[in-house]
Amino acid sequence: MSNLVPLTIIKGAGFEHIPLPAGENATVADFHTTLTKTTATPAPITSGFYKIVAGPARPASYTFEEAKYVLQGQIDVLDEATGITHHLVPGDYAFFPVGSQVKFSTKSAGFAFYVVTRPVKTAHPNLEGREEGAAGAKAKL
Repeated sequence: MSNLVPLTIIKGAGFEHIPLPAGENATVADFHTTLTKTTATPAPITSGFYKIVAGPARPASYTFEEAKYVLQGQIDVLDEATGITHHLVPGDYAFFPVGSQVKFSTKSAGFAFYVVTRPVKTAHPNLEGREEGAAGAKAKL
């Protein structure tokens, strides 16, 4: 008997089209939640994309952990604990521990990949049925 565990693969989990909700200048698009098996109590890990365009600052208070990696543009993050605004550009990484309070903004547009310790909140559009092995799952080219 093997202790090997199969991977979870989402086909076509691209960021080619993530619509902003009406009247909003930022959104998250979650891919999939996986329960960890590395602790006594499984915890959720969800990944997805964050998109923001110019507009009002978007406050966020963290009751979970998050890591963001900027892929395109610029995302400004005001750390309310220090009063410092960090200007994140492609290749920059930010970690938000539980208890963080920030405001996200941009003067143009920004796009980031994130991983969070919470279940899916806002599902990525058009991903239903794309988990490998699901009927009709295929990559978007």
